[in-house]
Amino acid sequence: MYRGWVNQIREALLEWGRYRVSGVFDKIVVLGMGGSGIVGDFLATLSQTSRGLPVYTSKSHHAPGFIDSETLVLSVSYSGNTVETVNATIEAFKKTGNIVVVSSGGHLRDYALKHGLPYIPLPTGLAPRASLPSMLFKILGLLDSSGLSMVGKRDAEETLSFINSVMDNAVEEAYRLAEWIHGIQGLLVIATHTPLEALALRGKNEFNENSKIPVKIDVAPEWMHNDIVGYEEPSGIPLKIIEVFDPVDEAGYRLVEFMDEIYKEVNAWRHRLSLRGETLLDKLIYGSLVLGVASVRLAVLRGIDPLETRSIKRYKESVHNIFPGL
Repeated sequence: MYRGWVNQIREALLEWGRYRVSGVFDKIVVLGMGGSGIVGDFLATLSQTSRGLPVYTSKSHHAPGFIDSETLVLSVSYSGNTVETVNATIEAFKKTGNIVVVSSGGHLRDYALKHGLPYIPLPTGLAPRASLPSMLFKILGLLDSSGLSMVGKRDAEETLSFINSVMDNAVEEAYRLAEWIHGIQGLLVIATHTPLEALALRGKNEFNENSKIPVKIDVAPEWMHNDIVGYEEPSGIPLKIIEVFDPVDEAGYRLVEFMDEIYKEVNAWRHRLSLRGETLLDKLIYGSLVLGVASVRLAVLRGIDPLETRSIKRYKESVHNIFPGL
C-alpha cells in the first residue's frame, strides 16, 4: 500500500480541478479522526508556510463552536462511517452548508448526497492510514481550484516526480530504521522541530497502529520549556530516539543538535532521519513514507500483523454504548 503512494498522487492529480467550492471563507476546519484526521494536521502545517487560510483540525465527536457561514468544513473519513466524524459533520451542517465530504463511501457519502454537499470519493480497499496521499492531494486540488491554494498543481506534480524517484531509497532507509528499532529495548521517541510536529505525530500513529508499540513525541523548541526537565532525573526506562530534521532549516537543525546532547546525557540510543526533498510537501510525504514503511517492517520483525488493530475494533464495538445518542 505504501509503495502505491505514487499511484495515489498520480490519480489525485488527474482529478485536479474537478472539485471546487465557491464562497468567501476566513478559515478551514477539518473534521477527522486517526489516519483521516492527520490530513488536517498536514494542511495546517502547509497553510502556515504558504500564508493560506488558518486551518483547525477537530478530532472530536463534536464540531467546533466557532464554525460559521465563513468557515469551509472538510469532513474526512476514509470509511465514511467514523461515528465521531459523522456526528461532528451533522453538528457542523447546522451552522454552515459549506461542507465538503471526503470518503470512500459509507454514511458520510450518503449524508453528502442527501443534502447536496460536495463529495470527493477515495479509492477503496486501502487501510485508512495508507491512503494519506489520496486524501491530502485531492483536498489540495480542491483548495487550489477554489482560489484557496496552499499547493499549486505544478508543485504537486514535482512532489509526485520526487517521490517516484526516491521510492526505493526510502524503502531501504525504512528497513534500516526498523531493524535499528527492533534491535534495541526501550521506549521509542520521535524528536523533531517545528514546523514538523505533524510529521512526528504521523510517525507516532504509524508505529502505534502498525507496530503495536507506545511512542512519545518531542517537538522543539516547545520541548525546551517542559519535556527537557523530565530528562533531568531519568526514571531508568531505556530510550531510543528517532531524530527527524530538515537539513536546510538551520535553526531546526541546531535545535535537534541541542536535543541530541540531552539524549546523550541520559544514555539514549539515537538515530537520525534527514528529510529529503525541495519543498515542505516533499519532506512531509518523504518522512511519512519512511516512517510508515518502517512501522510495517517492524511489525514483520516482531511477527505481528500490521493491518490488524484489535483494540480499535473493540472500541468501535463499544462506541454506541459510550455515545448512546450517536
